[in-house]
Amino acid sequence: MYSEENLEVERGKSNKSVTFQMSKSSLEKPYKKIQSVASTACRICHTNTVNESLISPCNCKGSLAYVHLSCLERWLNQSSRRHCELCMYQFNAIETKRYKLCEGIMLWIRHPRNRMHVRSDFLIAVVLTLVTMGLMASCMMGMDYFISEATKIGLRRKWMRIAIYLFLLVVALGYIVTIYLIIKDQFIPWFRWWRNTVDIRLLLPHTATYIKKHDKALNSQIQF
Repeated sequence: MYSEENLEVERGKSNKSVTFQMSKSSLEKPYKKIQSVASTACRICHTNTVNESLISPCNCKGSLAYVHLSCLERWLNQSSRRHCELCMYQFNAIETKRYKLCEGIMLWIRHPRNRMHVRSDFLIAVVLTLVTMGLMASCMMGMDYFISEATKIGLRRKWMRIAIYLFLLVVALGYIVTIYLIIKDQFIPWFRWWRNTVDIRLLLPHTATYIKKHDKALNSQIQF
């Protein structure tokens, strides 16, 4: 049988062990919580700094849910999208043209990828214009000569005049169609680029999840 002194010693030891276990469990729980918050990082830049809050603006879950607002806007501007590429969530955003009309044309022409193409199409258009104008001028100025020569071989003047006008019409139509195709070949890619080149500023909904900066800083200090 235990004496009264032995019972007091055993009670003291049990109280100390219970207190130690409670303090240990109370320390482990916030540590685990802090570790999970600190492990959250931006899915674009893969960092978690105290300079900017992390947000969850779309329906993505897990480690891909959080992102910096500046990183997301920069990615949307570069990709010319208004939706999340993972969950296809449509962001509420304000779009403004990055370049004015004349500025966009000059940037397109001066770009090294487009410069040679634009120059070659311009030279083709100039040469084609000069040839077409020269041919039409020659036909108009030499119409009387052609008609007189046609009458010598038995052709009527009326039919010869109609044939010359039809020839000029075919030449003019061919010139217009060629110039149209040249302009279309340059205009459509430029217009698609100019229309999609915009500055996107996101309007975050009230339901967006934030991780505050001071909470992250405090958690990181406690963790270390």
